[in-house]
Amino acid sequence: MRRIETARLDLRPLGPDDLALMHRMWNDPLVGRYLCDGEPVSTETAGAWLDRSARDFSERGLGLFGVRLRGESKLIGFCGFLPVEALGEQEIMYGLSPEWWGRGLATEAAEGCLRFAFEEAGLGRVLAGADEPNTASLQVIKRLGMKYVGKILRGAPEVPYFALTREEFDRRRKRDGSLVAGPCVIGHPARWVCA
Repeated sequence: MRRIETARLDLRPLGPDDLALMHRMWNDPLVGRYLCDGEPVSTETAGAWLDRSARDFSERGLGLFGVRLRGESKLIGFCGFLPVEALGEQEIMYGLSPEWWGRGLATEAAEGCLRFAFEEAGLGRVLAGADEPNTASLQVIKRLGMKYVGKILRGAPEVPYFALTREEFDRRRKRDGSLVAGPCVIGHPARWVCA
């Protein structure tokens, strides 16, 4: 099973057992404000997202991870990738329950996922988009070192998109060090440990 560990977090692929918790989180008014344009997420839609993520892991090696504090079983959020079919690229997505906001955990989870995408899955570039009023997500994108590439999706012409290449990620890590303490090492082919 694919698994990413960072200094404080344990990320494992979301599965059917996570449906009720993810459905509840995606419908939290604070979390859902920018998800699906603030519209309620049905159980069927949440289940379809989890099914799609499982398919993406199977076919592409990437999908959505559930985020937990290391050593804990409670799911506190999600982070991972959805394909942007129109562009043939992957977009990083993330979200945490509001009680975990403001602690740098979204940035830590996203950096762990980026390492996995570049070093394990072999991606050359990752995209991120966020509605302009979503300043918290835009701050995460900035901390990750992603660069503005424009409003590039026809289906969401008002959403600014950012990108990070593998080379930029490697240069930033060499120059600034990691946002997560210590280097990532591989424990076995599908387990990255950042400690």
